[in-house]
Amino acid sequence: MRAWRRAVRGPAFLALSLLALVSCGDTTVNQQAEGDAKVCVEDSTCLDGEPSEEPDPPDPGVPGGGGPDPSSSEPEEEGGGAEGGEPGGEDTVESGEATEQGGGGGSVAGETVPVRVNLSGGNLPDGLRDTTDGCWMGTCTDWNAADVVVGDESFSTGFIIECTIGCGENISGWFQAKLAGKYSRFDATFGISAESPGNDRTETLAVNVIDQGTGKVLYSETLEYGRSYPVRGLDVSKVGLLRISFEGALGGTHGAVGSPVVRR
Repeated sequence: MRAWRRAVRGPAFLALSLLALVSCGDTTVNQQAEGDAKVCVEDSTCLDGEPSEEPDPPDPGVPGGGGPDPSSSEPEEEGGGAEGGEPGGEDTVESGEATEQGGGGGSVAGETVPVRVNLSGGNLPDGLRDTTDGCWMGTCTDWNAADVVVGDESFSTGFIIECTIGCGENISGWFQAKLAGKYSRFDATFGISAESPGNDRTETLAVNVIDQGTGKVLYSETLEYGRSYPVRGLDVSKVGLLRISFEGALGGTHGAVGSPVVRR
């Protein structure tokens, strides 16, 4: 009887062991497939190659590891510029060029400062002045007059035009400059010189700024005593030869231009 139990117990024990191996392996697979069975742990009868413990949670820093959705993150700023709104490659003011004065409002960050040329004051570039400085047929022009007073404004330099011989009521004279299309803007203040010798303060002068190449009048005004007429940013971008003409009783009423300037 005992011998028969041993004979039966041996095969039965072997069968149970095989069943445990298969069951543990199945529960491991089932757990990985989100089943409700427990996974095998160490000291169990798990088969080689199967996990011996519960797997670690996904690493959010590893691609595909279950971290935050990349599409939900904020986009990276473009340009890579420095902080404070200073994008790279921004143009700067070129050195050696004068800053804009009077009526220009200063330079703008990132823009090239215009080159200024004073048409009076003795620093006129060679070839720019097209008419003589002096008298011809009784009409006299002074390109470099000092202390020009127009109305209640005083200028350190400017133009003065007058008549000295054979003067009548409608004498004309002019200043002419070769711009050759190299300049874009003209600034000046027009008026009747406060040093005029005439006693009739009701006299007026006509002034015209003309593009001699086309005959187009760019600016025209009737000048009265005691008043100044500023012009800022007059477009002369396509002018080859610029004429500033005065007409009237130039014997006693002298035409004046305060600080005439052209700018690139």
